[in-house]
Amino acid sequence: MLAKTKSQHKAEITVVIIALVTFVVGLVGHLAGASYANSDMFGYIAAPIPLITGLLAFIAYKVAQHGDH
Repeated sequence: MLAKTKSQHKAEITVVIIALVTFVVGLVGHLAGASYANSDMFGYIAAPIPLITGLLAFIAYKVAQHGDH
């Protein structure tokens, strides 16, 4: 079995950090979308969450693709 290169290891750590950030963004969006306290303000927070999550997933994919070489 071959050991990971330095760039593969760095890319793996970066993707894990991006995954954690994506989880937190999704959690905030979920809580804001489920809140009935002030629906107008929380709606502005929850509305762009799918776009942000998609962008973070795309960035993670590109980082993983670059680190695979």
